[in-house]
Amino acid sequence: MRSTWKYIVSIMAFFMAGLEPTQKDSPIKKIPAEEILFDIDGYYTCKGNEASGKTYTGVATIAKVNEIYVVSWNMGLSSFSGVGIRQGENLAVSWSITAEGGKQIKGVNFYKIKQGPRLIGVWATLPGNGLMRRESLTFLKPFEKEE
Repeated sequence: MRSTWKYIVSIMAFFMAGLEPTQKDSPIKKIPAEEILFDIDGYYTCKGNEASGKTYTGVATIAKVNEIYVVSWNMGLSSFSGVGIRQGENLAVSWSITAEGGKQIKGVNFYKIKQGPRLIGVWATLPGNGLMRRESLTFLKPFEKEE
């Protein structure tokens, strides 16, 4: 289990390598608004593979809140949310869910943001088997604007 955690951390470190901090205590560079190609707020269809290999589908939402993103997934009987950080064309999201028997499962998703928008990514959990699974989010519609 410890090696799974180290593996997840090393993947995140790999993708953050080379980024220059803009503040003394910040490990990440702030991406100027003009470098963010498109907004990703809205509703998405979600499709992926469970740890068992079984395919799952559902609906996800992505909402920007100041500098972070709140991502929520609804997979029928299972719903959970996480917090995400966007760096250009990448979005990393951490989340937690309580499984049967009260067991806490923590996870991380890492997406590449494509035109559409469409997010193509991988995810892993702790505890878990140390394998990454695939997931894609395909844009459905934007949030309705409040008047």
